[in-house]
Amino acid sequence: MPSAGGITGRHVYLVFSLAWLLIASLFFFHASLLFEVAWHMQRYGAWLIPHLGPRSAGKAIIFGCFVMLFFAHLAESMAWGLLIWRAGLTPSFSAGLYFSATSMTALGYGDVVLLPPWRIFGPLMAISGLLMFGCSTAFLFVVIQAVWEHLG
Repeated sequence: MPSAGGITGRHVYLVFSLAWLLIASLFFFHASLLFEVAWHMQRYGAWLIPHLGPRSAGKAIIFGCFVMLFFAHLAESMAWGLLIWRAGLTPSFSAGLYFSATSMTALGYGDVVLLPPWRIFGPLMAISGLLMFGCSTAFLFVVIQAVWEHLG
């Protein structure tokens, strides 16, 4: 039986299932990326010091982490934007990306709003985004602390 806007219960179930799968996948992606970068820093960090010098090596490591995290968060927003656009919840990918980015950062302007029952995607994106931004912040703190202790 169709619900509001001609959407079937099966479609709602499918999209929400995909959203939960996306949340789990993005958490796994984010955590794996942080562990992978930490592993590479431990393995190659000592190599950078004689080649770049202590100050430049520290700057390169911190800058590399910032760039990697920026693109990781951008990719995560794009994944959400793609899901909500392909589910037909926004008219274009750019609108889906805009909605997901404002939701993930908890900015939430409210100029792009999803209709019920899809409205819950905003808070879901905000919760997952804030957790991932928190992990990224903690990771950057550890990196900067390690650079100050070992390279500076």
